[in-house]
Amino acid sequence: MRKYVIRRELPAKAEGKKGSSKAPKIQRLVTPQQLQRKRDMMRFKKTRQAKAKTEAADYQKLLAQRQKEVRDKKMEP
Repeated sequence: MRKYVIRRELPAKAEGKKGSSKAPKIQRLVTPQQLQRKRDMMRFKKTRQAKAKTEAADYQKLLAQRQKEVRDKKMEP
């Protein structure tokens, strides 16, 4: 955790007054463990998307094959 942040100096509002400064709040610590978890989540998402895509393509092939069989069956008699 940081004990300090980079402060941004602001100009004085009135003549003769001292200027102020602003600093961002540290809301979350970016640790190596957090980065590893983020990488793992992204890897998991990508593999899940790829799996869903291939399964959808396989299912579409199966549907096309079944429709072709039904059409061929109708044309036979």
